[in-house]
Amino acid sequence: MAKEITDAVTRWDISAADLPDTVLTAPTGDRVLLLPDSSIDGMSVYRDDVAGLIKTLQHRGVDIDFAYAREDRRYLSEYGATEVVATIGIAVATALTTDLVKSIVLTAWQRARSSLGPSCPDEEVGEARVTVKIAEIVRTENETVIRGLEITSQLADVENLIQAAVSDPARAELPPADPDDVAPEDTTG
Repeated sequence: MAKEITDAVTRWDISAADLPDTVLTAPTGDRVLLLPDSSIDGMSVYRDDVAGLIKTLQHRGVDIDFAYAREDRRYLSEYGATEVVATIGIAVATALTTDLVKSIVLTAWQRARSSLGPSCPDEEVGEARVTVKIAEIVRTENETVIRGLEITSQLADVENLIQAAVSDPARAELPPADPDDVAPEDTTG
């Protein structure tokens, strides 16, 4: 008997200490910042094909860039397709809007397409199981709050799950998980 895999929408515990200053100080807007796949010895590690991914998404109208400066990132080609499709980390410097959600879904789709190869049928790309981690940086006059959202699902269902999570009134009322969730430079004064 096959084990049924269910979708999951959970809180992603991420704090200001986990994000680079470029993310924390990014202008509010519809820019998507691609977080690294991993970190090795303090360096951000991206899959070696993400430069092409960024260019493809920019060409398709997505305002996207790396979360880390060129000198702070490295590229590896040792990832397997399943491993890379599995998790996509994104940060946004504003509350999640419909346009941002669409950009995030397109980013996840392009990442899966890149990982699975151009000959992979669209249906199989849509069936790929992914985890999309979103760091939403919401600023007020007095503080910066980071809300993390983690969605695990088939790629085809990610947009609806993000929209449902964003529409949940309880989500808007979530306090920071701990003091590290509030960016220190915004709490003085």
